[in-house]
Amino acid sequence: MTNIEHVLAEQEVFRYFPPEVQNHLAEYALPRKLERGEYLCRQGEIWPYVVYLSSGQLRWSMLSAAGKEHQLFVLDPGEMFWAHSFFDDQPMPASLKAVKEVEALVWSQDRLLPLFKRYPEALWAVTAKLTRIMREAREIIYGLAFQPVAGRLAGYLLDKIKVPGQETLEREMTLEDMAVALASSPEVVCRLLYQFQSEGIIKINRTQITFHDREALEKLVDLS
Repeated sequence: MTNIEHVLAEQEVFRYFPPEVQNHLAEYALPRKLERGEYLCRQGEIWPYVVYLSSGQLRWSMLSAAGKEHQLFVLDPGEMFWAHSFFDDQPMPASLKAVKEVEALVWSQDRLLPLFKRYPEALWAVTAKLTRIMREAREIIYGLAFQPVAGRLAGYLLDKIKVPGQETLEREMTLEDMAVALASSPEVVCRLLYQFQSEGIIKINRTQITFHDREALEKLVDLS
């Protein structure tokens, strides 16, 4: 089994297709590579595709009427993204932008729609996936609307820790990246980071953020 075929067999939607169909889909996959800062799709364009992210990171973010960017979520390796235009042929409500160098596989609407008509279990799996995404989006929007920026920043830092007990975070994200994720401004994020440092919660240098008081960060999240 090739790597692409293995990917398809493991995915929560594509695994409902029989092996011979998965083989065809592997052949139909369009490889895409993006540099940091490049867009896979932009808000406002009609983009009827499905994406599997092989490596890197994609940011799903929306521009406000004033032109300010707000991050809704980040797509990590091994995850799939089902574009809104795929289902309704309407413009995309947000953009997919490479946060890191990206390698992805893309399938077009005309390749997949006929298969969903033949394999309803796969269609049901898509429905379940989209419903879950809607629930997650509700939590994100609720947090942006009602959680103060200090609490959002504390939660953001805690979420970046991938290994239990890890106390040092590499500064791969810029102030602009953090501001987009928190629906704030770089100036506010910078001020809060140094406020956390002055209170002995974290230590900042050019390349790392070190946690000195994880409990204080958790309390900020709880108070928000």
